[in-house]
Amino acid sequence: MNKRLAATLLLTTAMVGWVSTAFSAEEAATDSSIVIYDKAYFETFSPVTLLDMLQAVPGVPEILSQNEQQARQAQRTGGGGQRGFGSGGDQILMDGKRLAGKANNINDTLSRISASQVNHIELIRGAASGLDVQSQGLVINIVMMEGASTSTTFWQVKGEWTQGHKLVPEFLVSHTGSAGSLDYTLSYEHKNNYFYIDSTEKFFDPQGNQKATQYIDNASNRFSDAFNTNLSYQFEDGGRLRLNGLFEPGGQKGDETRDKTSDTLRPVVWSTDRDADKWEVGGDYTRSLGFLGNLKSLFVINKNTEDYLVDRFKGTGTEKYEYTKDDTNLYQAEKIFRGSITKGITDAQSIEIGGEAAFNKFNKTFDSSKRDNAASALTLSTSDNVKIKENRYEVFANHSYNISSAIVLQSSITTEFSKIVADNILAGGAIDRRDTSFTYIKPRFNLRYDVTDRDQIRLLAEKKVSQLDFNNFVTRFDQQEQKLKPGNTQIRPEQTWDFAFTYEHRLPNDAGSFEAEVFYRKYTDHIETVDFTNYVDFNHDPITADAFFALPPDTALRDYVDVTGEGFSAKEGNIPKANAYGAKVKGNLRLGFIGVPNATLSANYTFERRRTTDQFTGLERNFDRESDHTWSVNFRHDLPEIKFTYGFEYTARSDYARYYIDYYWPNNPAPNIKLYAEKTVFSDYKVRLEAEGLNKKRGQSVYWLYNEHIRFDDLKERQEKLFKRPIELRIFIQGTF
Repeated sequence: MNKRLAATLLLTTAMVGWVSTAFSAEEAATDSSIVIYDKAYFETFSPVTLLDMLQAVPGVPEILSQNEQQARQAQRTGGGGQRGFGSGGDQILMDGKRLAGKANNINDTLSRISASQVNHIELIRGAASGLDVQSQGLVINIVMMEGASTSTTFWQVKGEWTQGHKLVPEFLVSHTGSAGSLDYTLSYEHKNNYFYIDSTEKFFDPQGNQKATQYIDNASNRFSDAFNTNLSYQFEDGGRLRLNGLFEPGGQKGDETRDKTSDTLRPVVWSTDRDADKWEVGGDYTRSLGFLGNLKSLFVINKNTEDYLVDRFKGTGTEKYEYTKDDTNLYQAEKIFRGSITKGITDAQSIEIGGEAAFNKFNKTFDSSKRDNAASALTLSTSDNVKIKENRYEVFANHSYNISSAIVLQSSITTEFSKIVADNILAGGAIDRRDTSFTYIKPRFNLRYDVTDRDQIRLLAEKKVSQLDFNNFVTRFDQQEQKLKPGNTQIRPEQTWDFAFTYEHRLPNDAGSFEAEVFYRKYTDHIETVDFTNYVDFNHDPITADAFFALPPDTALRDYVDVTGEGFSAKEGNIPKANAYGAKVKGNLRLGFIGVPNATLSANYTFERRRTTDQFTGLERNFDRESDHTWSVNFRHDLPEIKFTYGFEYTARSDYARYYIDYYWPNNPAPNIKLYAEKTVFSDYKVRLEAEGLNKKRGQSVYWLYNEHIRFDDLKERQEKLFKRPIELRIFIQGTF
């Protein structure tokens, strides 16, 4: 890793002089940490939407990709992710403010705004006062046009063809207008997100003899109809009110076929049917309070409901019967209110004082029924019913101090108070209640030092506290592992101390930039899978896991533990401590100096070593599902004379592993490459083509399954899995009128 960093530093240093005069500079603000891209800059790229404009700014596509991945992760986890707002947030702001929405996220909004409505885009590096979020890295602030009466309609039609499957359509229409002090946007989008998995699994006994092969074919579609609205009104007294709303009914349907050569009845089919509805209303209001300062207030109210049914069948024809049925119901609601007042203390200092309240409800039930043969009836085998209420309050003070023209210090202190009441509704109606209160003090210090107009150093020290994933409170079926995962209502929030040192160098005339960061993270109450087995000695008295496995091997004692209580059991829980350290290197470079004008190459590399103690083996290991190395490369080349753009995106990660009480599962993921090309026609229309999955691989893994507990070292079987993916081709046609 050190050799890679050294090589990158030397290469970047050597190129500075070569490219320093090859480009015209963008407009620079008075603050050297801010670079402004005005409308004249974007005329070269013929953008149709705001998203097109951002894609043409070096360094921004990586942030857009990261936001998209986080949105997909939040969609998959349901109850996971951050609740409330906090001081962090999107790295993309509009008029210095974040969008007052959670489900109604910023990435979706960007694709609905016409490029003609944008005045300019600011890239802000490091600590800066007056923004809605605190950031250690790059913040993008989009400044909209004001005072003009406009009316624009944007439309987009998308078709996605997946190898071996049909063409799937999607479409979006959005109308934006203004009248006097009122700006508004209305939009409708029909989404079809098809997902296909094709894998082959080979099964081996402990002696290494192959005993079966399984072929898996999964076709699933997430679909929805999203209705959005955004309103903004400028009052005569300088106050501004923004409101946004979302209503999105949808669902998921899919079938997974598992054909295993050793099964008596073949194949096994898992049929999924999910109905989902979500709505959200959010808004913010800002105005000057004179000598008191500036008022900022935000609110969000949302609700999400899901009914998730999985039916599993064996056999075909007259032999086919349903052997299990899983029924999951979710009700999730959140109300967030945040307000603050910002006041200048001196010409160089300002302070923001405020508070936030978030009220959450999370009700989830899981019922699993099964039967052994077609002649018997389905009977309830597992049931879990959890109702959760969380009230969380924050009071905060943020201080910005421009120590000199080159040094800015941001410091903040946030105190969080939360109360969680989790009721586990037992059979017969009895309630097992967990009533817990937490108080956390979260300081943050962020120093920015502009060594020169092109060199910046940033220092960060910050205490963070995670929001709990309420899905971990409820039993669920893990489809990949084919296991029931019991819930745990006793999980505590994870605490982290983050320390980071960052150096950034910007080449002259906006020719590119290079950034290197080293960091260290210290975790307390780290959330991982924990052993919940009730171990006993030969007298059936409780003992620790280490004491149990130190006893002489005894089949009778092992069987007693297996059949008593929950048996050999694992759940999500807390580990006292863990740590992580690493480095990030990223850069972007315009390639005009090698004869490729209007071309940009961006690259990112992250090394992060996360270390914790495995709760089943006692050995030190990496975090579950986390890679030590990640890479990404983006290339974009614009040909303005013919209004044509092409490029590629490459992402990869190193090996990672999954850990559980009875398995070890190392994975080797395949890299992903996306190619694209787009052509602007008649100024207001654009055609874009994308190709993805060209290597036809998702990765491969080896699954080591043990009897009862991995520490017995009693191998049950080994599975070799090969995951494939079909080629995906997409066409987008979009325009404005």
